[in-house]
Amino acid sequence: KPKTKSRFTPASPCTITTMAKKKKAPPPPARPWTDDLESDLQRILTVGEECISELELRNLILAKGRGTEKYADDDNNDDDAAETAAATTAESDTNPTATGPDITPRIRLYDGFEPSGRMHIAQGLLKSVNVNKCTSPGTHSTFCFWVADWFALMNDKMGGDLSKIVTVGKYLIEVWKAAGMDLTNVEFRWASEEITENANVYWPIMLDVARRFNVTRIKKCCQIMGRLEGSLTAAQVLYPLMQCTDVFFLKADICQLGVDQRKVNMLAREYCDAAKKRFKPVILSHHMLYGLKEGQEKMSKSDPDSAVFMEDTVEDVERKIQ
Repeated sequence: KPKTKSRFTPASPCTITTMAKKKKAPPPPARPWTDDLESDLQRILTVGEECISELELRNLILAKGRGTEKYADDDNNDDDAAETAAATTAESDTNPTATGPDITPRIRLYDGFEPSGRMHIAQGLLKSVNVNKCTSPGTHSTFCFWVADWFALMNDKMGGDLSKIVTVGKYLIEVWKAAGMDLTNVEFRWASEEITENANVYWPIMLDVARRFNVTRIKKCCQIMGRLEGSLTAAQVLYPLMQCTDVFFLKADICQLGVDQRKVNMLAREYCDAAKKRFKPVILSHHMLYGLKEGQEKMSKSDPDSAVFMEDTVEDVERKIQ
């Protein structure tokens, strides 16, 4: 009988090599969720009266939190590693076995503040407690304070005098130091300096945010400045756009602001949908301390008797509370 040809043609070595290359490597094993990570999650959650969302925060802690540290070898001359290490904040968690700075991305929390006058206990003591909770040793996190001097200027604080605004900003930082804020994992970045030095990065983000929302949506956010819609200046309409831009410019993973800033934080999450960004910032909103007068939803710097200020005398505090 004549031999029949097999329908199977043996693959050439070249084809086998190509097939091997196309085969995907197995994914790395998932990091286990430990008691320490659960402790970090629960501690951070105590900061806010609202978290959007807890599942996203959990995933963030798993991806960037405790146990993800990698340290650059002091003898390693790799340029990329050196550049990454230089860009990493100097305030990394202490590890006695490390031979260099931590070069892995850390959880980044952000809050912005206008240097606009005296500091009351809601901004002084409460913020110090919250920052210390979020940056507790080992959490692998950095808290970024955005010193919003240009924003204070747009909001007509300190009579629109930028030099006075800068002086107040420095004062507020010193008060936080005195109040016991642990600055080991904290950085202060001045808006005027950062935006000027990185204009090619900041303004394209802001323009992209601006073109994705109409004026009506932006004006709904303007209560973050304590302003009514009918009294807004053109500069104040820019305020929410720039505050939304700050989140992405600072590469913030968590917006840790007061609940009164919720609308603009939600705007940042909406922008992620519009721009098809995969990861949205987690919103962790702390509650506001009520004012001392009846019906006041929060302490106000403009009404000295509605708040207890950080430098009030004993007599002042007793009189206000009574």
